[in-house]
Amino acid sequence: MTFVLDASAILRFTDMEPGCERVRSLLYQAAEGQVELLLSAVNWGEIVGVLHAKRQADAESILGKLAALPITILPVDAYDAAEAGRFKCRFKVAYADAFAGSLTLKRSQDGTHATLLTADYDFKALPKGTIRIEFLPGR
Repeated sequence: MTFVLDASAILRFTDMEPGCERVRSLLYQAAEGQVELLLSAVNWGEIVGVLHAKRQADAESILGKLAALPITILPVDAYDAAEAGRFKCRFKVAYADAFAGSLTLKRSQDGTHATLLTADYDFKALPKGTIRIEFLPGR
């Protein structure tokens, strides 16, 4: 099974907020080869920015630890950027979030059956059946 993580899922993990246990569990499963964890490079950049804004003193240390986790950070090309732009307009989500959403949609269409893991409740506006979404608990 494949999970696409958005920035909110990773930040719940780093900040030990509700849902961090679910992310930790998936990280263990990924280390054992039971699941695949994907993250768009755009969402990685979003994480870097938030950590530098909130925890400047230890941001690089946290980022180094995150980079060592069994998460595949996927590069973004012009096609991916265009797909995210379409996803943003179609479903009225933030542009960075649209990268996670469109990656999930792309993986689901190629038979991977991906699930988006998020704490961003803006994704609730998506019509049922658009993509699989697992919401982390609210704060």
